[in-house]
Order: sequence, then structure tokens, then C-alpha cells
Amino acid sequence: CINAEGNAELLEPEIPGFDAKYSAGGVLAPNGCVYFAPYYARNALCINAEGNVEQLEPVIPGVRTRYSAGGVLAPNGCIYFAPEDGGRVLRINAEEGNVVLLEPDIPGTTKYSAGGVLATSGWVYFAPQDAARVLCINAEG
Repeated sequence: CINAEGNAELLEPEIPGFDAKYSAGGVLAPNGCVYFAPYYARNALCINAEGNVEQLEPVIPGVRTRYSAGGVLAPNGCIYFAPEDGGRVLRINAEEGNVVLLEPDIPGTTKYSAGGVLATSGWVYFAPQDAARVLCINAEG
């Protein structure tokens, strides 16, 4: 945020945890909030239009790098993040304000780190880094 003097401002609260808390680029949702997936942090992050910062529940399991690929806003209003070392796709439903880890659990490490893309079909795709397959999400299903 830029304060009245034209300077950058650090928002509260302080985010606990290791360095490299968030790595993936944020996504602006239709509700005006910006959402970030955790890297070493334990929760997804929401910053609303007034600059209020909130760590969203639930805590995302794992101790390694969770998400590094940029998320994708789908036509259903949900944001999808592909797992790096996290086990499952992270879906943030901005309208309902909830965070869900989608099945299945995807084995391995350093699976996806390239940003995803929304296809004209409404499906979301993430190219693999060390994963063996392209990740495809039916955002309508």
C-alpha cells in the first residue's frame, strides 16, 4: 500500500514462520481480494481491498515447499494452485471464503512450478516440472 506521504507501507499482522513464506504470484479474485498459496507458510493468504491481511484456514499439511506455481482464476470463481511438494491441488473459493485440498494426493516432490493456464474449455492446466504428467483440472466439476 502507498500511504498519504506516497511511501510504501508494511501491513499487519506479521506472518510467522520460516523465510520464503509465499513464492507463487497472487491472484486477484472477483471479490476484490488477492490470494496467495503458501510456500513454507502454513496457510493461504488473503489481502482485501482495504489492505486487511488474513491467513486462511485450514493449515496446509507438509513441512516442505507447498506451492510455487502461480494460481489460475477459473470461470467458476475459484482459484487453483498446483502442488510443488504439497500433496494436493489447492482450491480457494473466494466467494464462499473457503480453502479446500482436492483429491487425489499427488506423489513426489517438485511436481509443478510453472504457472497454470485457463483453456477456452474452462479447464485449467499445469505443466510438470518433475511430475510425470500434465495436471488438468475440470473447474466446472
